[in-house]
Amino acid sequence: MERVYSERELKELGEELARIAVSRGLASKQLTTIYRLTKTRPLAFVQAFIQQQIGRGVSGYSSVGPWLLRLIEKLGEDWAPLQRVLMYGVMLYDYHEKLPLLKLEEDAEPIVRELTERYGFRGVEVRTERETITLAVRLESFREDPRPLALEISERIKRKIPEAARLSFRVWIEQA
Repeated sequence: MERVYSERELKELGEELARIAVSRGLASKQLTTIYRLTKTRPLAFVQAFIQQQIGRGVSGYSSVGPWLLRLIEKLGEDWAPLQRVLMYGVMLYDYHEKLPLLKLEEDAEPIVRELTERYGFRGVEVRTERETITLAVRLESFREDPRPLALEISERIKRKIPEAARLSFRVWIEQA
């Protein structure tokens, strides 16, 4: 008799899948492809597809594929739980991809506030567009050339937040 998984357990597995996919480089489109296959193809086909992608050395599949194959074995012959796990994985992928940026925003705020309070600090926001990360700093009364201040903020953040030193980002000064 097959084990019945609660919705919470399936969501937790989906969240783990999203974390693993992001950290190991499986693109969201690749994850979505697997999810769509579970809706239209038999489970054996999905397994064979994942094995094929691993065998071809397709980026992302080599590191996440074995985890997915173990998950399929764990969940058994019923494809419905696998569909739910993949659904949650696809839904939560963007969240886990942006989590380091949200942490950067949270950690950078006191550093930026300290450097810009005299200019009427109003807030910090991390924005992403394509591959560019922008740390937007809103100031109320800044009338100078923004480049030196932006450079100072960037250098201070990279010095005080080790994770930020590995990120490529720019600081943008805005009038509030």
